[in-house]
Amino acid sequence: MNIMNITIEGRYYDGTHPVSHPATLSIAGSEALLSAGDVSRTYHIRELRVTPRVGVTDRFINFPDGWQFHCADRAFLDRLPQEIKTEGVVAWLEQRIAVALISVILIVASLTLGYVYGVPAAAESIVKKIPIETEKALGTEVIAWLDDNMWFTDTHISEGLKDSIRDGFEELYTGLEMDEHYDLAFRSSEVIGPNAFALPGGTIVITDQLIHLADTDDEILAILAHEIGHIEKRHTMRQILQSSAVGVAVATITGDAASLSVAVTGLPMMLAQTKFSREFEAEADEFAFELLKEHDIDPDAFATLMEKLVDDEEDKFRQMSFISSHPLTSDRIKAAREASEEEDEED
Repeated sequence: MNIMNITIEGRYYDGTHPVSHPATLSIAGSEALLSAGDVSRTYHIRELRVTPRVGVTDRFINFPDGWQFHCADRAFLDRLPQEIKTEGVVAWLEQRIAVALISVILIVASLTLGYVYGVPAAAESIVKKIPIETEKALGTEVIAWLDDNMWFTDTHISEGLKDSIRDGFEELYTGLEMDEHYDLAFRSSEVIGPNAFALPGGTIVITDQLIHLADTDDEILAILAHEIGHIEKRHTMRQILQSSAVGVAVATITGDAASLSVAVTGLPMMLAQTKFSREFEAEADEFAFELLKEHDIDPDAFATLMEKLVDDEEDKFRQMSFISSHPLTSDRIKAAREASEEEDEED
């Protein structure tokens, strides 16, 4: 190594006191002379160790006797013995804020795209490999949890009306892919009010309050057709997988394993309060409208009951009713009316 006649100004630390002093470091040939007032020390260049570059911050030269020389970053310092090897690409990025900002933006964009498109696609693929027995076990756990925690009480619907609803429900799902797994559970609930929702495995829960709100069997069947759509599309399990994927990512990034364990143990509550995405709701609605038309039921029945649910929600301010867990109600009512008009035109 041959660095000739270089002198730089800085400050030195003696390794004992946390006070620095003005100093000069002169390098000639293979020797380095540290001068600070009346103090001077000579070192061989091979004995020096320079700290790695970090952006444009100052650097330190360490001496074998514990002394340090603090100075501004200079290009020639890279030619002296290094404490550790400077990471070239990292150092280059640290000196270019614009490049670093663009990199951050690209990372955020990649994560966003992965969340919006990658996670749903992965969930849709994975759910096809989940045995129906696993889904049914989850559904059983959820409804048992809701019963045990007094969200539900026994239904007061007459056996005759229940049989009538069951018969219409069976006609709707017969011949569908999941037809062997459907079950209709009647419950009463002042907690969740007028409601119908699909559980994993094929069980659909409908409350007395929703049945009482409907004026016709067709209105009830229209809502059940929507929930059948969720089951046929495996929306509940896909929603669980998507939520779990986000939870795993958060736990991984933050290192908070406790948050993940809470999510797993709180699965019944999470399922009970699942709010499907716009895409899932639209898919279930579209499925329901086609299913209703196949069974000569006017999709307008769906719109009619939805309007009643809107009025009921405004009156009672329930936190978990069919309407509050299904967003964009006005758009969905409009879609049902349009499906009804299409059926009239076909006739």
